[in-house]
This record gives sequence, structure tokens and C-alpha cells, in this order.
Amino acid sequence: MKRAGGALLLLLWSVLAVQKAQAGLAPELFWLCHVTSAMLGIGLLFSAELLTATALLCQLSIAVPAYALHLATNGDTSPVSFLLHVLAPLFGVLAWRGKAFPLAAPWCGGALYLGLMAASYLATPESLNVNLAFRPWGPVAWVGVWPVRVLNLSLVLGLLHAARLVWNRRAN
Repeated sequence: MKRAGGALLLLLWSVLAVQKAQAGLAPELFWLCHVTSAMLGIGLLFSAELLTATALLCQLSIAVPAYALHLATNGDTSPVSFLLHVLAPLFGVLAWRGKAFPLAAPWCGGALYLGLMAASYLATPESLNVNLAFRPWGPVAWVGVWPVRVLNLSLVLGLLHAARLVWNRRAN
């Protein structure tokens, strides 16, 4: 089941990548949700536990809430993107149930977040604002770029650690 789920996630991610490339939106593949969906696929396919744990923790604490907020405020998505956003955390939860997240997972997730911010700033157009690398989300833009970046990193680390603690209490 794990390997089949991982293969399906990678297939869906590949279809999404082709769709994004055809639409001229390939840089959107740098979004944390898309990167962690691919990470989950690879982790499940190859039984890479820390990769799977980090990706799932990022999905549950950051990607799913951000996608829900995106849908609530904008609503634009594709069927493949929707499937990927639903199936990635679902397959991750099914594969990880009963296991505790390692202490390294939230720290790896925080490092991934910072790395994706830098990569998005360097490799994606400012107009797409992938991972909010260029400017803050509209409702909090008045605070300024750097204060929001510090706040975002603090929230990301806090959410990752909190999700790990909650999950691990239920896993034991």
C-alpha cells in the first residue's frame, strides 16, 4: 500500500507538473505543498522514514491549512491539484499511523521552509510570489516584509513542533 500510494502521488505530481508547464506556471511547483507532496511520494515509495515524516508533518501543519485558506479566499484549483492536496496527507497519515514523529522532523521542515523561500526568491518570478518569497500575504502586508518573514518562520516552527507533539501523544 505504501509503495502504491507513493507511486500514485508521484504520478499525480508529474501530471500537475506537465499541466503547470503547459500553462507557463512551472515555478508554482516550488510551493511547499507541491514539494512536500513529491517528498511524500518518494518517501513512501522508498521507505525513507525521515523524508516521509518531514513531508507529512509539513503537509498536516502548513500545506493543508494554507490550501484550505487558498480555496476559501480564491478558489482556483485544478482537479489534479485537488487530488494531490487530499491524497498526499491521506496516504501519509495511513502510512505513519501508530508511529511517532522523530524530533528531527520539525527542524527539517523548518529548514525546508527556509530553503524553499530562498529558492522561490531566486528561481521564480515576483508576480507569482511563490511561498510568499517577495511580499507578505495581502491582509498582513501592512506589517512589512521582514517582520512578516520572522513571524512566518516562528509560526512554521511552532506549528511543526505542535503538530509533532499532538501526533506523538496520540501515537503512543
